[in-house]
This record gives sequence, structure tokens and C-alpha cells, in this order.
Amino acid sequence: MRLHPYNIAQRVEVIVEHFRANVRHLLDGQAKAMVVTASRQEAVRYQLAMREYVETQGYSDVHPLVAFSGTVPADEIIPEEVSETSKLLNPGVRGRDLAAVLDTDDFNVMIAANKYQTGFDQPKLCAMYVDKKLQGVDCVQTLSRLNRLFPANRRLSSISSMNHKKS
Repeated sequence: MRLHPYNIAQRVEVIVEHFRANVRHLLDGQAKAMVVTASRQEAVRYQLAMREYVETQGYSDVHPLVAFSGTVPADEIIPEEVSETSKLLNPGVRGRDLAAVLDTDDFNVMIAANKYQTGFDQPKLCAMYVDKKLQGVDCVQTLSRLNRLFPANRRLSSISSMNHKKS
């Protein structure tokens, strides 16, 4: 049931529309989001569904990236065995580290299955969409990904330059 294409498509629509309306503009347009899924197969299906939804809607401001360890075998939705470096999933990565790639303007949504769920420090991470049961230490560590400070230098400098213009 969790993997049914209709269910994933509905969740993807909610995530993308929420991200576009409420998150994307934060941090001077540099805001990032993370989608936490219950399995690698689910992460891959989310990635494929999100890219399809974004393309169908004609959006050019949502750029998903998927992260997971190992490979995911082909199934009725995933056309071939894939890894996170597969061109089918992350075509713009070109062998670069996913954490570093997320820090660029090329991607703004990280879809993860365990990988980067804990121990990942991305100060631009402003939203997390959790689609799995969290408990104990994993819950605290996962939600703590949002508890990072974004360097305010750019915003402070633009505020101070506005103040200088007034004086």
C-alpha cells in the first residue's frame, strides 16, 4: 500500500506544493527540504514521481535529489536496477558528493532512505517531510537535522547596507 503509485503521487503533490508555497523562498531562495522515506525502494519511487510531477506542472524551481546506500532492483515502476549515481535518478550529480551537491543551486529537495537522515549538517535545511515511523534516538537525530543555523552574513550585510542608505 505504501508503495502504490497513486499514494506516492498524492504525497509528492502535497510535498512539492507545500515546498513551493512555504519553503523555497526562505533564506533568500536557498532553502532546502528533506523527504525521509521508509525504504530505498520508496525513496526511488518518490524521486521518479516527484520529477514527473514537477515536469508535468512545468515547475522549474523544484529540483529533487535521491540518496540511499546500495542498489534498488527493478520493479513494475523502477525500470532498471539503480543506485544513487544512476543517470535515471540523479542526472546532474556527475559523481559529486550528494551532500555537497545539495548545497548548490542545482538541487533543493533531498529524498533519503536512512542515508543523511542522521548526522547530516545542512544549515539551509528548512523543511522535513517524514513518511516513516520515527522513534527513540532516530527520531531525535532525524528531526535535529532542522536545528542548524544558517550563516546570516548575506542577510546582515543587506540589512546593514539598507540602514546605511537611510542615514
